[in-house]
Amino acid sequence: MYHSMKQINMGVIICRHCSSLVDTVDTNKIAVYYGVCDKPECRQLHKAGEGSVRSVEAP
Repeated sequence: MYHSMKQINMGVIICRHCSSLVDTVDTNKIAVYYGVCDKPECRQLHKAGEGSVRSVEAP
């Protein structure tokens, strides 16, 4: 008898703007990656942020 096993992906890709699940990734450990989903408002936010440099002040 043939037994099929479902693969469990331990990595996830989360939208950096709306925190929705974008996709899963096959990794050897639990990992969270951030990207941008296909929602127009998230794409617009991402596009607006391109080229901008954020300054960080030392404490």
